[in-house]
Amino acid sequence: MSNLVVPIRLFCDLATPNTFTDINRNNAQVSFFRGDDIQFDFGLGYDGVLITATAPSSGSGWPVITNLGSITAQIFQNEADTNPPMMSGATSTINDSLTQTDWNNDTTPFVHASIVFPANQTAITLNGQTSINYWLRVTVQTTDSPPKTITVLDGPITVKDGPISTATAPPLAAFRLYTVAGQIVPQILDTSTGLYHTLNILNDSGVLTLQLSDQGY
Repeated sequence: MSNLVVPIRLFCDLATPNTFTDINRNNAQVSFFRGDDIQFDFGLGYDGVLITATAPSSGSGWPVITNLGSITAQIFQNEADTNPPMMSGATSTINDSLTQTDWNNDTTPFVHASIVFPANQTAITLNGQTSINYWLRVTVQTTDSPPKTITVLDGPITVKDGPISTATAPPLAAFRLYTVAGQIVPQILDTSTGLYHTLNILNDSGVLTLQLSDQGY
Protein backbone atom coordinates (compact mmCIF):
# COMPACT_ATOMS: atom_id res chain seq x y z
CA MET A 1 0.00 0.00 0.00
CA SER A 2 1.30 3.44 -0.92
CA ASN A 3 1.92 5.84 1.95
CA LEU A 4 -0.32 8.30 0.08
CA VAL A 5 -3.30 5.97 0.49
CA VAL A 6 -4.62 6.77 3.96
CA PRO A 7 -7.13 4.04 4.93
CA ILE A 8 -10.62 4.86 6.14
CA ARG A 9 -10.26 3.62 9.73
CA LEU A 10 -13.52 2.53 11.37
CA PHE A 11 -14.39 1.23 14.82
CA CYS A 12 -17.40 -1.07 14.49
CA ASP A 13 -19.14 -0.99 17.85
CA LEU A 14 -21.75 -3.74 18.15
CA ALA A 15 -23.47 -1.70 20.87
CA THR A 16 -23.96 1.29 18.52
CA PRO A 17 -23.50 0.09 14.92
CA ASN A 18 -25.07 3.27 13.49
CA THR A 19 -22.46 5.56 15.10
CA PHE A 20 -19.09 5.78 13.35
CA THR A 21 -16.49 8.24 12.05
CA ASP A 22 -13.17 8.05 10.22
CA ILE A 23 -10.52 7.84 12.95
CA ASN A 24 -7.72 8.62 10.47
CA ARG A 25 -9.36 11.95 9.60
CA ASN A 26 -9.94 13.43 13.04
CA ASN A 27 -13.23 11.52 13.45
CA ALA A 28 -14.81 13.26 10.47
CA GLN A 29 -17.86 12.04 8.57
CA VAL A 30 -16.80 9.03 6.49
CA SER A 31 -16.25 9.95 2.83
CA PHE A 32 -14.19 9.22 -0.26
CA PHE A 33 -13.72 10.51 -3.81
CA ARG A 34 -15.25 8.33 -6.50
CA GLY A 35 -12.62 6.96 -8.83
CA ASP A 36 -10.03 6.77 -6.03
CA ASP A 37 -8.41 3.58 -4.78
CA ILE A 38 -9.58 3.27 -1.16
CA GLN A 39 -9.06 0.96 1.78
CA PHE A 40 -11.30 0.34 4.80
CA ASP A 41 -9.57 -0.71 8.03
CA PHE A 42 -11.87 -2.26 10.65
CA GLY A 43 -11.63 -2.77 14.37
CA LEU A 44 -14.55 -4.60 16.01
CA GLY A 45 -15.65 -3.77 19.52
CA TYR A 46 -18.47 -3.71 22.01
CA ASP A 47 -19.46 -0.72 24.14
CA GLY A 48 -16.25 1.15 23.27
CA VAL A 49 -13.93 -1.79 24.04
CA LEU A 50 -12.09 -3.72 21.33
CA ILE A 51 -13.10 -7.37 20.95
CA THR A 52 -10.05 -9.60 21.29
CA ALA A 53 -9.28 -13.33 21.34
CA THR A 54 -10.00 -13.50 25.08
CA ALA A 55 -12.87 -12.04 27.07
CA PRO A 56 -12.04 -9.20 29.48
CA SER A 57 -12.79 -9.39 33.16
CA SER A 58 -16.18 -7.76 32.59
CA GLY A 59 -17.88 -11.11 32.15
CA SER A 60 -17.84 -14.50 30.49
CA GLY A 61 -20.60 -13.46 28.09
CA TRP A 62 -18.36 -10.86 26.44
CA PRO A 63 -17.92 -11.48 22.65
CA VAL A 64 -14.56 -12.71 21.37
CA ILE A 65 -13.06 -12.46 17.89
CA THR A 66 -12.06 -16.09 17.37
CA ASN A 67 -15.34 -17.24 15.81
CA LEU A 68 -15.29 -14.61 13.04
CA GLY A 69 -15.09 -16.11 9.54
CA SER A 70 -15.39 -13.11 7.23
CA ILE A 71 -16.29 -9.43 7.02
CA THR A 72 -18.18 -7.73 4.16
CA ALA A 73 -18.52 -4.03 3.30
CA GLN A 74 -21.26 -2.88 0.92
CA ILE A 75 -22.50 0.51 -0.29
CA PHE A 76 -26.17 0.98 -1.22
CA GLN A 77 -28.06 3.97 -2.59
CA ASN A 78 -30.01 4.30 0.67
CA GLU A 79 -30.76 2.48 3.92
CA ALA A 80 -33.81 0.63 2.61
CA ASP A 81 -32.39 -0.16 -0.86
CA THR A 82 -33.33 -3.68 -1.97
CA ASN A 83 -31.21 -3.55 -5.15
CA PRO A 84 -27.75 -5.14 -5.36
CA PRO A 85 -25.07 -2.96 -3.72
CA MET A 86 -23.20 -0.44 -5.87
CA MET A 87 -19.98 -1.59 -4.20
CA SER A 88 -19.25 -4.84 -2.39
CA GLY A 89 -16.06 -6.29 -0.96
CA ALA A 90 -15.18 -8.99 1.54
CA THR A 91 -12.27 -10.66 3.26
CA SER A 92 -11.84 -13.87 5.23
CA THR A 93 -8.40 -12.75 6.45
CA ILE A 94 -9.09 -11.89 10.09
CA ASN A 95 -6.40 -10.78 12.55
CA ASP A 96 -7.47 -12.23 15.90
CA SER A 97 -4.24 -11.19 17.65
CA LEU A 98 -5.12 -7.47 17.71
CA THR A 99 -5.06 -5.93 21.21
CA GLN A 100 -6.66 -2.78 22.55
CA THR A 101 -3.21 -1.17 22.83
CA ASP A 102 -2.37 -2.02 19.19
CA TRP A 103 -5.64 -0.49 18.04
CA ASN A 104 -5.32 2.64 20.19
CA ASN A 105 -1.75 3.29 19.03
CA ASP A 106 -2.39 2.26 15.41
CA THR A 107 0.63 -0.05 15.55
CA THR A 108 1.29 -3.48 14.06
CA PRO A 109 -0.86 -5.51 13.56
CA PHE A 110 -3.13 -2.41 13.25
CA VAL A 111 -6.63 -3.83 12.52
CA HIS A 112 -8.92 -6.83 12.66
CA ALA A 113 -9.48 -6.73 8.88
CA SER A 114 -8.99 -4.57 5.78
CA ILE A 115 -10.96 -4.38 2.53
CA VAL A 116 -9.58 -2.65 -0.57
CA PHE A 117 -11.74 -1.16 -3.32
CA PRO A 118 -9.86 -0.34 -6.55
CA ALA A 119 -10.67 2.76 -8.58
CA ASN A 120 -12.91 0.94 -11.07
CA GLN A 121 -15.22 -0.14 -8.22
CA THR A 122 -15.42 3.27 -6.53
CA ALA A 123 -16.38 5.02 -9.78
CA ILE A 124 -20.06 4.92 -8.87
CA THR A 125 -22.59 7.39 -10.24
CA LEU A 126 -23.37 10.71 -8.54
CA ASN A 127 -26.25 11.54 -10.91
CA GLY A 128 -24.59 14.81 -11.89
CA GLN A 129 -24.17 16.01 -8.29
CA THR A 130 -20.91 17.02 -6.60
CA SER A 131 -21.54 14.64 -3.69
CA ILE A 132 -24.17 12.20 -2.44
CA ASN A 133 -24.76 10.50 0.90
CA TYR A 134 -25.02 6.80 0.20
CA TRP A 135 -25.36 3.98 2.74
CA LEU A 136 -22.51 1.85 4.12
CA ARG A 137 -23.33 -1.51 5.67
CA VAL A 138 -20.70 -3.77 7.21
CA THR A 139 -21.57 -7.33 8.22
CA VAL A 140 -19.63 -10.23 9.67
CA GLN A 141 -20.23 -13.94 9.31
CA THR A 142 -19.34 -16.26 12.16
CA THR A 143 -17.88 -19.74 11.97
CA ASP A 144 -20.73 -21.18 14.06
CA SER A 145 -22.82 -24.05 12.71
CA PRO A 146 -24.98 -22.74 11.16
CA PRO A 147 -23.02 -19.49 10.55
CA LYS A 148 -24.59 -16.23 11.73
CA THR A 149 -24.60 -12.92 9.82
CA ILE A 150 -24.39 -9.84 12.06
CA THR A 151 -24.48 -6.15 11.09
CA VAL A 152 -21.62 -4.38 12.87
CA LEU A 153 -21.80 -0.97 11.17
CA ASP A 154 -24.66 0.73 9.34
CA GLY A 155 -24.96 4.38 8.30
CA PRO A 156 -24.34 7.16 5.77
CA ILE A 157 -21.14 7.60 3.78
CA THR A 158 -20.43 10.62 1.58
CA VAL A 159 -19.18 9.98 -1.95
CA LYS A 160 -17.63 13.04 -3.60
CA ASP A 161 -16.96 13.81 -7.23
CA GLY A 162 -13.48 12.60 -8.10
CA PRO A 163 -10.83 12.15 -10.77
CA ILE A 164 -13.03 10.48 -13.41
CA SER A 165 -15.00 11.97 -16.25
CA THR A 166 -17.69 9.35 -16.73
CA ALA A 167 -20.98 9.83 -14.88
CA THR A 168 -21.57 6.12 -14.43
CA ALA A 169 -19.55 3.26 -13.05
CA PRO A 170 -17.81 0.91 -15.48
CA PRO A 171 -19.29 -2.59 -15.59
CA LEU A 172 -17.87 -5.19 -13.23
CA ALA A 173 -15.49 -7.70 -14.78
CA ALA A 174 -17.13 -11.08 -15.44
CA PHE A 175 -13.98 -12.83 -14.18
CA ARG A 176 -11.40 -11.86 -11.55
CA LEU A 177 -8.65 -13.25 -9.32
CA TYR A 178 -9.31 -12.74 -5.59
CA THR A 179 -7.59 -13.63 -2.33
CA VAL A 180 -9.62 -15.94 -0.07
CA ALA A 181 -8.05 -17.36 3.12
CA GLY A 182 -4.65 -16.32 1.84
CA GLN A 183 -5.04 -18.15 -1.51
CA ILE A 184 -5.51 -16.49 -4.93
CA VAL A 185 -8.58 -18.06 -6.55
CA PRO A 186 -10.59 -17.43 -9.76
CA GLN A 187 -14.07 -15.98 -9.31
CA ILE A 188 -17.03 -15.48 -11.67
CA LEU A 189 -19.55 -12.62 -11.41
CA ASP A 190 -23.23 -13.27 -10.71
CA THR A 191 -24.75 -10.29 -12.54
CA SER A 192 -28.07 -10.67 -10.70
CA THR A 193 -26.47 -9.93 -7.30
CA GLY A 194 -23.22 -8.15 -8.18
CA LEU A 195 -21.31 -10.75 -6.13
CA TYR A 196 -18.46 -13.01 -7.21
CA HIS A 197 -18.37 -16.77 -6.58
CA THR A 198 -15.22 -18.86 -6.30
CA LEU A 199 -14.53 -21.41 -9.04
CA ASN A 200 -13.27 -24.77 -7.77
CA ILE A 201 -12.19 -28.02 -9.42
CA LEU A 202 -14.02 -31.02 -7.93
CA ASN A 203 -12.61 -34.53 -8.34
CA ASP A 204 -15.56 -36.95 -8.30
CA SER A 205 -14.16 -40.49 -8.55
CA GLY A 206 -11.57 -39.35 -11.04
CA VAL A 207 -13.96 -37.14 -13.03
CA LEU A 208 -12.99 -33.47 -12.85
CA THR A 209 -15.83 -30.94 -12.78
CA LEU A 210 -16.07 -27.22 -12.15
CA GLN A 211 -18.01 -26.04 -9.08
CA LEU A 212 -19.09 -22.55 -7.97
CA SER A 213 -19.14 -21.73 -4.25
CA ASP A 214 -22.37 -20.69 -2.52
CA GLN A 215 -20.55 -17.86 -0.71
CA GLY A 216 -20.65 -14.58 -2.63
CA TYR A 217 -17.99 -11.85 -2.32
